[in-house]
Amino acid sequence: MAYNNVRFMGYVIDTTPELNPNGSQIYLGLNNPQLDIEARCELMLRAMETARDALPPQSPPLPPGDTLNVFMAPEFFFRGVSGAYQMDDVQLAILTLQGMAAADDWTDWVFVFGTILGTSSPTLKTVPYDIDPLANKEVYNFALVQQGGIAAQGDTGARVVMKELKSRVDFIAAAANPGGLLLGEVNHLAPSTSSGPGREQQVVNYDGAGVFSLAGITWGLEICLDHLGTVRRLQKSPQLPGENLIQLQLVPSCGMGVEAPSVITQFGGYVFNCDGWRNTRHSTLAEQVPPLTDVVLATSTPVSNAPIALQSTSPVQDVSIDDLYASGPGVINTYPVRAIPAQQTVPGSTVPLFWQASADYQFAFTLVYDDNGNYVTMVCEPRSKKTNFYGNNYYLPLSLQTQDTLKQDVSIQMKLIPGSSPFAGAVWCKINVPGFVFEGNAFEFSAATSGLPPLTVW
Repeated sequence: MAYNNVRFMGYVIDTTPELNPNGSQIYLGLNNPQLDIEARCELMLRAMETARDALPPQSPPLPPGDTLNVFMAPEFFFRGVSGAYQMDDVQLAILTLQGMAAADDWTDWVFVFGTILGTSSPTLKTVPYDIDPLANKEVYNFALVQQGGIAAQGDTGARVVMKELKSRVDFIAAAANPGGLLLGEVNHLAPSTSSGPGREQQVVNYDGAGVFSLAGITWGLEICLDHLGTVRRLQKSPQLPGENLIQLQLVPSCGMGVEAPSVITQFGGYVFNCDGWRNTRHSTLAEQVPPLTDVVLATSTPVSNAPIALQSTSPVQDVSIDDLYASGPGVINTYPVRAIPAQQTVPGSTVPLFWQASADYQFAFTLVYDDNGNYVTMVCEPRSKKTNFYGNNYYLPLSLQTQDTLKQDVSIQMKLIPGSSPFAGAVWCKINVPGFVFEGNAFEFSAATSGLPPLTVW
């Protein structure tokens, strides 16, 4: 469905831990994680319904499929009394939220349910330089983006974006409530890839990357610190030539505003921030004209402070909002309807090369040239029926050591070297995988698209 217009709604609510008079903090929530999730989902549904009911009447009414309503809550909306849920409870939260959004009432809506925090024992075999070796828990801070009306179709209308950087305020540093996670006990899951052109393009719907397509629109999403002007997660991994530029950029946060150096939307696109940091909580919408220009808020509607009735308990248990969030139920900030800019693509060109090395292994190379036809960079995606490379595009030099499904060793090395005249460069490979062994130049290539086409060994 091709939408012509968009309307942004921010659910502005304080999602920080409760701050005690002596300066200490505690995570708020119910001791039973399942009931905690039920209560938070009920409040989220209340906020969604408040947003829908507060929409100004249109005369004449907007036809279905014309305007997309984008609803976003801040970072840390779902974390519980421990600071993060166990992974089974994370799945419960996802399924409950998707069930809420599945109703036909939510057609023409996209929801960003703040972020959900999960925790598990470490799975990393090695400790990267920026990971605390004393931490004994991995945490997953991610945003679930869900298209309304089709949530019952599984991941068809869902995307997940992981936060990469852990801020010093993401967890309580000391004296947390019993069982609460401390800052020094946790590590974020390490990013699967480093920065570089095309690295943030989602390959599968739940892969955690920050650029994705949904509802016929190209989106970018950064969670809080990932959007910082000196971090610029998406700016450092722009789309490849021919790929769609970002039309709508989202920043759910707790302690962050719109940072102009990190905005990556195309001309006429929008960046939307919804923040949950204590007394400075806010929402901001800006259009990339340029310069980046704020869009004035249309309305602000309070969410009801009535207790939440937990229907799963017998008798029904009432939960005060103050048991979940330090400053009450929050407000819905609604912005005026705005036109969605026509989709633009990245200038330049790419040259794809496919090397069917064996029946079980293929290497897909993409040579990237700028809009002047000059070589910029190259990525390689290994593909296999027996080894899961998770759709990753790798930059050279590349060194992979892994095993296939039969526990057989897989070794892949690649690097760029000078080419022989008239070619500017070559890709040298040393590959040892089950059923295929190769060492030498896989192909040579030109420095410009006006040069000779690549000369390959296949």
